[in-house]
Amino acid sequence: MATKAARKNRKTVQKNQDSHQECPHCRGGEETYGYFKRAYVFDVDLARKIVADGREPIELDRNDVEYSVEISRIYPQHLDHVDPQYAGIVAHLWGPGEDGNWLHGHLLIDGHHRAARCLRDDLPYFVHILTEEESQRVLKRGPKMMPA
Repeated sequence: MATKAARKNRKTVQKNQDSHQECPHCRGGEETYGYFKRAYVFDVDLARKIVADGREPIELDRNDVEYSVEISRIYPQHLDHVDPQYAGIVAHLWGPGEDGNWLHGHLLIDGHHRAARCLRDDLPYFVHILTEEESQRVLKRGPKMMPA
């Protein structure tokens, strides 16, 4: 016979699984990340395969985590069932600046809700950084590296 604590734990696990299954933001299928009104589109599935090579994640500075969350659409009902133990993914990004010169920066392409959860729960947030070449491979749409 199950103890009261075990029954309560089963109910909690079932409730979390149910909320995860009912969440409109937990979907299967191909995953991409669009930035700047989808002028840039990144293949998140390919990025996840690339970073599964055993590289170590690094802790992202809290200001960078806050910025990444601020520029994203975050669904509060999604936060409780994302797992912050999984590192996000940062890609290199190139594009023309206001003065016409090409700029190079970095962009979180996977893990915005995990980042928001880490901020909410005051946890460190870790990311895998793609190389410039890897970033080019996962970029499905958008400017490639700075023109020569």
